[in-house]
Amino acid sequence: MTIRPGHRAIIVVAELALLSVGTFLWPTVLWLVGAAVVAILLIAANDFRHAVAIGQKLEISREVPRSIGRNRPLTVTLKLKNGGTLPIVGEVRDESPNGSKPSFVCVPVRLEAGETNEYYAEYRFPNRGAYLFERVWLRIYGPLHLVEVQWPVGCISRLRVFPEVFSAPAELQAELRSSLLALERRSRSRERGTGTDFVALDEYREGDDVRRIDWTASARVRHPIVRRYQVERHREVLILIDSGRQMGGLTKHGSKLDCAVDAALNLAQVAIRSGDRCGVGVFDSSLSHFIAPATGAAGLQRIVDTVYDVQTRWRESDLSQVFVELQRRQSKRCFIIILSDLGDTETSRIHRLALERLSKRHLVLFAAIKTPLLGSILLQPAATISEGASQVVAMGLLRDRSRALHTLRHGGVQVLDTEPQHLTVPLINRFVQLRQRNLL
Repeated sequence: MTIRPGHRAIIVVAELALLSVGTFLWPTVLWLVGAAVVAILLIAANDFRHAVAIGQKLEISREVPRSIGRNRPLTVTLKLKNGGTLPIVGEVRDESPNGSKPSFVCVPVRLEAGETNEYYAEYRFPNRGAYLFERVWLRIYGPLHLVEVQWPVGCISRLRVFPEVFSAPAELQAELRSSLLALERRSRSRERGTGTDFVALDEYREGDDVRRIDWTASARVRHPIVRRYQVERHREVLILIDSGRQMGGLTKHGSKLDCAVDAALNLAQVAIRSGDRCGVGVFDSSLSHFIAPATGAAGLQRIVDTVYDVQTRWRESDLSQVFVELQRRQSKRCFIIILSDLGDTETSRIHRLALERLSKRHLVLFAAIKTPLLGSILLQPAATISEGASQVVAMGLLRDRSRALHTLRHGGVQVLDTEPQHLTVPLINRFVQLRQRNLL
């Protein structure tokens, strides 16, 4: 608790200071000044006691939405109620979480006895993650305004900040550069074909694959019986998000990692709504998070809770370690989507070898997220030797990256090369196209 003099106390002290000058002419004035100081101190002590008693009758609550999109306006409501019999005059300052804009909001308060009022403040959160509103600071004036008392009051509220497009699906539909492909609607009739889901045993008909004959069942009924299969509907989809050093590069919409998380959450939503089992993993030098493929709203919620606040740890990414982990955790063949990028020659070689090994066991889509800074360096005219050297380095990195992607395509890996701010729609479209081809 902090005690400060009120504005009236400052005025009284200034008047006493002027009055004390008269002691040089009339010494008896000194006794008057001393008596006035003692009286003011006693009155200020009583004012302090009343200020504390009044402030303790103030009831505070805060209303904060559970979630909001990154950098979107957020309205926070403070509800104040005077539960006492005396009016409350003062200020309330809401202590905002680190990273919010503005960093704090201070509002003047005047509540009559029994009165309730609401105060509104607008915030923006430029970064994804979990945020905590912890305290509200009160500054209460005494009835005579001789003393101001300030102390914090615990008022905890939690907020989750999601990527922009995931928190506002309408923006995804309004994307101008590409239109979203629609997944086929699930039908009640089974699709029979060369899938992997066993349906039933049936009599052999001309044209059936003899490799599908069930010899045990055929021997039992004394005529050929074949196994019927349907195209697998509940496919397993695994989205891997690179949170390594290269994903920390900035774009017009936050970092590359922000764009990757946004695209991954939207893709997971599409996959689960289409009936697939979807999981997610986050990796840099190792696999730091892993959620096994699951269906339904609960599965999507687990994915959201896992990745919405992922931040880069500025480590070098290593897909070879991810390959080792996936062999242990994901033995069944699945559709793996990797959101990452390729850098220098050595890193690209390690990534390429790991991806080629993954593609032998799973269907792999590698979404290569470009670094806008490299392209912007090449577009600017080089006025100095340093700028020319930067262009040479950028050109070399882009050349190595292009060669590595070309090698991946010829190695059986599906590749999507796109700008980070336009990742979501092309990624979903490619997922839909590959899914409809039943490559699993």
